[in-house]
Amino acid sequence: MSLSGVYYKNVNSQGNLQKECDLTVEKCTFVYENNKIIVKFLSPIVTEEELLLSIDLPKELKLTKAWIEGVNMFMGKTPIMKEDIGYITFLGSCNLAQMQWRLILHIENQNGQVKTYSAAFYTSNE
Repeated sequence: MSLSGVYYKNVNSQGNLQKECDLTVEKCTFVYENNKIIVKFLSPIVTEEELLLSIDLPKELKLTKAWIEGVNMFMGKTPIMKEDIGYITFLGSCNLAQMQWRLILHIENQNGQVKTYSAAFYTSNE
């Protein structure tokens, strides 16, 4: 399996903002007010194996929910779990030649306001 493309979408109350983001380059940087949230895979992106992610948040922000879901084939919501070494998740196997995935993050500030961030990536059976 290989990562063949990625894009990033920031969804918030002011409307949908879009900006390109390629996790193959190393990381995605999301902006929450004046804060930066940095997300990157720490292991190769493959199906049926544990995946390690880094999600760096400023102290004033909190990750309240995180999951991955299939886009071109819905396979449920795969949770992203916090571990001592970072965040882990697992992608299920798919029979499609190219599978599109979406990483969803719900980030809360100190006032309880939540913004949702989304990054898409792809795996390929080729």
